[in-house]
Amino acid sequence: MNTIETDHNSQPFAPGLVRCLRGLDLGMERLGCATAWLTLVLVLMVAGDVLFRYVWHMGSVAEQELQWHLLAVISMISASYTFQQNEHVRVDIFYQHYSARTKQVLDIIISLLIVVPSMLFLAWMCLDFVYQSWSLGEGSPDPGGLPARYVIKAFVPLGFALVAWQGVVRGLLDLITLMAGRSPEVRDGD
Repeated sequence: MNTIETDHNSQPFAPGLVRCLRGLDLGMERLGCATAWLTLVLVLMVAGDVLFRYVWHMGSVAEQELQWHLLAVISMISASYTFQQNEHVRVDIFYQHYSARTKQVLDIIISLLIVVPSMLFLAWMCLDFVYQSWSLGEGSPDPGGLPARYVIKAFVPLGFALVAWQGVVRGLLDLITLMAGRSPEVRDGD
C-alpha cells in the first residue's frame, strides 16, 4: 500500500487529499481481502459438487452456475486488489533495473495516463452489454439455471471501474510523494 511519510519538521502535502486517498486505498485493500474469502466459498462449493455428483449421483445446474459466477466476481474484484498490492504482471524487463525514483515516475505515468483511461473505456464499452442483458431480463438458458444473469454481467464494468479507481489513487499518491520531494517507498515485488 502506498504511504506518504511525514517527518516532524514538515507538513504533509495536501493532508486532506492524502487522507482521502489513503482511505480509498485502505477501502480497496479491505474489499480485496473480503473477496479473497469468496475463494474459500468457491473451493467448498466445488468440493461439495464433486462429492454430491460422484458419491450420491446428484447435481444442480444452479449450483454449478453459481460457481462460475463466484469465479467471475473473484476475478473482476481481484484485478483491482492485485494492482493495489503491486502484484500485477509487468512486461517491461527493464523496469526492475530502474532506480526507485524512475520507477515512481513510470508508475505515475502508467497509472494516470494508461491504466485509468483504458479501464474507464473498457467499463464504458461494457455498459451496453449489461444494459442489454438487464433489458431482456436475461437468465440462464439451462433448465434449473440461475435467473438474473445481468447481475453477474454487471461485475465486468464494475471490475474495470475498480481498477481505474485504484489507478487514480495509486497515481495521485505517487505524484504527491514525488512532488513533496520524498523518496518513494519500496514496494513488494519491485
